[in-house]
Amino acid sequence: MKKVLYTLVFLMCGNLCFAQKDKIAFYGGVEWQPAIRQYQPAIQLNGRGYVNNRISLGAAMSYTGEKHSENFGYFANRTWSNHLIINFLVQNDVINSDNFFFSTYLSTGFYFLGLVNPDDRTTETSYSEVDGIWMENQYEVPRKLNRDLFYNIQGGVDFSLKLGSFTKEEVGIYLTTRAGYQFVFGNGDVANGSQFSKPVISVGVTLKGNK
Repeated sequence: MKKVLYTLVFLMCGNLCFAQKDKIAFYGGVEWQPAIRQYQPAIQLNGRGYVNNRISLGAAMSYTGEKHSENFGYFANRTWSNHLIINFLVQNDVINSDNFFFSTYLSTGFYFLGLVNPDDRTTETSYSEVDGIWMENQYEVPRKLNRDLFYNIQGGVDFSLKLGSFTKEEVGIYLTTRAGYQFVFGNGDVANGSQFSKPVISVGVTLKGNK
């Protein structure tokens, strides 16, 4: 698997000689993400800015939750785990045409795991400014039981096929499939990172155009 990651890094770094391109891309889709017990559907988003015709830099985020009938040693009849990944993303469009593009990507960042008790709620307060006046807003959220933090690294491929475009804005719409493998490092109170070191796949839509 290390050889695969080294190959992805080489492919990403091999095209920096191309002229700069003033383009951005946004992806939104559903990711099949490993959780504590089993895979769960997750929201997957990323935004990238192109530094040349092929290389783009940005950030990626995915979120999912999982229900549990056990309490993991805490005083609760049932629990809910929240899984949030926030990564820095580098992507290389190895094949880049108007109708489709094939890319390799590498991302790294943090995996946040939060465990809550949905039957026990606590009040939190937020503040917002409206016309120079600060307003206080109170709302109830499930009580937090534990938080674990892990290091995350992912590598994979992205295949995008053009569905159409907005001619005026020159924005292309692409059907996108992303497939890769994630490594999660670290030990926590609720889970170990190795439980989440598995393949990941997502399908969604990419918007790509000029800034």
